[in-house]
Amino acid sequence: MEHVDEQGQPCAHHPALSLDLLMSLATVGSRAAGFHHDIASKLHGLMMMLDEIREGLEGLAGVDPQLMSATEAAVEAVHELHKLLDTNRALTKPPHPARVSLGEIVARASARVHVTIQGEIPETLLEVSATSVVHGLSLVFDVAAGAGRGRTISVGTEISNGQIVMTLKASPSLPANAAASLAIATFVFARERGELSCADAGKQLVIRIPVTS
Repeated sequence: MEHVDEQGQPCAHHPALSLDLLMSLATVGSRAAGFHHDIASKLHGLMMMLDEIREGLEGLAGVDPQLMSATEAAVEAVHELHKLLDTNRALTKPPHPARVSLGEIVARASARVHVTIQGEIPETLLEVSATSVVHGLSLVFDVAAGAGRGRTISVGTEISNGQIVMTLKASPSLPANAAASLAIATFVFARERGELSCADAGKQLVIRIPVTS
């Protein structure tokens, strides 16, 4: 699925999703439900074992501090992995629209890809599938911020014709996964009756999402 430019034509400024990559995404997606079930079962067992090990160590005297620290780190890492799995499982389920503020969605999306947002983000209410929109926004933020660390992007917002319009200043340095990210994000916003497009010869990415009336 391709996003469009300011003339409504398929964007020529950003890489298009190749058929091979589209088929790869479709193939992985067809196995997603079973994969998530298998991983969730094994991960739950691992979490229980690590919790038991930690509790056992806490009850012993003279335990090596490094061993205790390593155990705590393992428990924390597995719990983080479980959160990621829950997020991915939610994305494979049918969307359930709910009222949520734009500010909350932007905060969650930017935190996911470690991008700092510059600009006023209004607490405008949207009626969307929050999980999907957070994912779509995080993908666009990741592309707009470009490669590297300590990434920051400038975001302007306005309400026009019943839509919140977010304009992101895009980095000329695109990440390697830009084509897939933009294609998935385009699908996400289209499903929410919105749109992802680019402007200013690809120097800006524009997101439109209907606001709650």
